[in-house]
Amino acid sequence: MRTKFKVAIAAALLALPVATIVHPVDAATKVTVVKLKKSDFQPYRDPADMRKMTGTYWKKSSETKKAYPNLRKVKNLNLRVSILGNRTYVRSGKKVLYTMYSSAGRIVNGKSLTPRGTYHTNAYHPHRFSEALYPVGWIGQLYLFHSVPTHEWSNEFVASETHKLGRMPASHGCIRLSVRDAKWLHDHVPYHTKVEVHYK
Repeated sequence: MRTKFKVAIAAALLALPVATIVHPVDAATKVTVVKLKKSDFQPYRDPADMRKMTGTYWKKSSETKKAYPNLRKVKNLNLRVSILGNRTYVRSGKKVLYTMYSSAGRIVNGKSLTPRGTYHTNAYHPHRFSEALYPVGWIGQLYLFHSVPTHEWSNEFVASETHKLGRMPASHGCIRLSVRDAKWLHDHVPYHTKVEVHYK
C-alpha cells in the first residue's frame, strides 16, 4: 500500500473535515502537500436530502424526503459499501437509488477490519442479536449489516458509538447503519443480494 494511501486511511479514521497528506516526491527533500476532503473518499455525492448528523439522526432514515425504493421493481440490485466514505448505497446496477450513513470496520495497522471484495447477503437473523438490531449477514454470520450497537442483549444503544455513524469507520468489521435503515434493509433486501465493499 502506498504511503499516500496509508496516511489517507489514518486521516479518515480521525474523521477530519480536511486531511493534509504529505508524501515524498523523489529522493530529495521535496514534499508535496495534498488536501483531501472527507467527500473525496465517497464514490457518489450525497443527495440534497441527506439528514443532518445531529440529535438522534442515527435512529432515523438517512434521507429525509426520498422514500426507500421498491425493490421488486429494481433490476441488478446491489449494495455498495464505501469504508472511508462512511456510506452504503442501494443501487440498480451503477445507479444509486438510496444513500445510507454507515460505519464499517475501524482502521488497524493501516487496514480496515472489514474485508473488501464482492459478496452476497446470505444470513438473515431475527430482529436482534447480542449487541445490535436487524442483522443481515454477507459473510455467513461473521460479517453483518446491522444497527448502531446496543449493550449486550439490551435495547439500550451505546451512546459513545452512535454518533460515529456516517463519520468514521468504527466497528469490529460489520457495517453499522441507522436503526431505521437497518430495519428496512433487514425486511426488504432479498437473499443473495450482491454486496460490493471498497475503501472508497
